[in-house]
Amino acid sequence: MQQVIEKMVTDFEKGKLTRRQLASALAGLVAASADGAPTASEFKAVSVNHVTLRVPDVQRSTRFYQDLFGMPMKKSSPTVNILALNPNCFFGIETDKGKGAAVDHFSLGIQDFHAKEAAAKLEKRGLKLVGGVSNEGLKFTDPDGMLVQLNSPEYPGYVPSK
Repeated sequence: MQQVIEKMVTDFEKGKLTRRQLASALAGLVAASADGAPTASEFKAVSVNHVTLRVPDVQRSTRFYQDLFGMPMKKSSPTVNILALNPNCFFGIETDKGKGAAVDHFSLGIQDFHAKEAAAKLEKRGLKLVGGVSNEGLKFTDPDGMLVQLNSPEYPGYVPSK
């Protein structure tokens, strides 16, 4: 960036840029670098904990993903199956409840996760929680309506009792 600034100053000194053009270009560089700079965040995402699909036939979809990718069953119920990917990551498959097949949500593993603190921070940002808060996690929708879940990176998943 220093070379770009030096070239702009040289062009200004040679009369190739007006003072207004130089000031505008420098302001643009500052704004662009500020947008690209990482910002401090209230949440440190350290993993994708899981992705959950909604499907019309849980057992059929489970067989498909197990056969294709060799994922072992971690937890199971008639309406939800959790397939293991590694100790701290899984693939969820649950019944669509008449809503149609889709990605239901994804979950990010958050370093030093505390559900009640996270809920307060999200609500302070004007985000609406979906389905309440449990000790294990919480869900909210992003600006595009995607359902996002936050948990600790070690969250093992929930399967309703049979």
